[in-house]
Amino acid sequence: MRIALYNLTTTTAYGGVESFVWDLANQLAARNHAVTIIGGNGERREGSAHVAVVTFPFISRTWFSRIPGLTRAYAERKLLERLSLAWRAIPFLIRGKFDIIHIQKPYDLLPALIAARFSGAKVILGCHGEDFYRGDRWLATRVAGAVSCSQYNAQTVMKRYPIKVDVIYNGIDTTIFQPAPHPIQLAPTPLRVLFVGRLQPWKGVDTAIRAIALTPNTTLQIAGDGEQRQALEALVAELHLEARVTFLGSVPRHTLPAIMHNAHTLVATSYASETFGIGLVEAQSCGLPVIASRFGGFVEVVAEGVTGQFFTPKNATDLAAQFQFLIENPTVRQQYAAAAPAWAAQFAWPAVTDRVTQAYSAALQRG
Repeated sequence: MRIALYNLTTTTAYGGVESFVWDLANQLAARNHAVTIIGGNGERREGSAHVAVVTFPFISRTWFSRIPGLTRAYAERKLLERLSLAWRAIPFLIRGKFDIIHIQKPYDLLPALIAARFSGAKVILGCHGEDFYRGDRWLATRVAGAVSCSQYNAQTVMKRYPIKVDVIYNGIDTTIFQPAPHPIQLAPTPLRVLFVGRLQPWKGVDTAIRAIALTPNTTLQIAGDGEQRQALEALVAELHLEARVTFLGSVPRHTLPAIMHNAHTLVATSYASETFGIGLVEAQSCGLPVIASRFGGFVEVVAEGVTGQFFTPKNATDLAAQFQFLIENPTVRQQYAAAAPAWAAQFAWPAVTDRVTQAYSAALQRG
């Protein structure tokens, strides 16, 4: 098949959706499909010997925020950002004669459907969130297939669109994320807590910091960067936690396993916009237990009482209690660590790629 993976941020940012697209592209290419990633021009651009990468200029959503009426209209700004790329990308999509155009956001429905109308391609809507806007319902009914990264997100999407959505969990690379060949014998205390992700308000990292303040025998490493870093650093200073909380900044993906091997538990504190939780699965694949907020797709990727535990979102006291439980029960933590890789194996890329290609084939057969 000739497959276009169309998503502006794949080539301009790091995140769960972006990792999904890059990994899926390489998996499909390994199965002899002709794969092209189409994204926006940007500094963070990756490539592959087996995957074509084509980028186009776009106007940042930040620029659109200067327009009166759009300052608080986040969905509309993201839509305009995508459309600013689309008018250049549509001719390429048409000329490419792709069998499948796989988009990752409803924002790209219009350009993908226009290209499909003139090229004969089938459009697959990938759903990773709740990026809805006025007029999207009508467009969504015209796709050849839709897939979602979790049951939680699929239900959300089907409430919005009168279409069938197949659940295909995001994949992880188990050749990168695997238990340490020679595990480091970590002292049971202080409890080494790790956070991995973008520093956005809804990621709830402040909850983790406040929980560390409530649990004396703990430390926290924060791997990631983002708009809230300065505010989080100020919170650390306010709570006098400089000796126990470390900001690692953006960390290359291939170095994450080594950091995970040197931690006792991963913490995931989001309270919005989490439909899967790929970082949680990668951590479990490395043999790292997870303490996660009971929210969204997190509950589908952590086996409660087997590979980790949950806490109430935005509740630092509850999270601190979970930290204390692991401190007082090191045997339980070790049991979680031992069970985690086998649990995470269900999300390995070969099985996920099988399900994606089945969705593509079904779309093509619909005529």
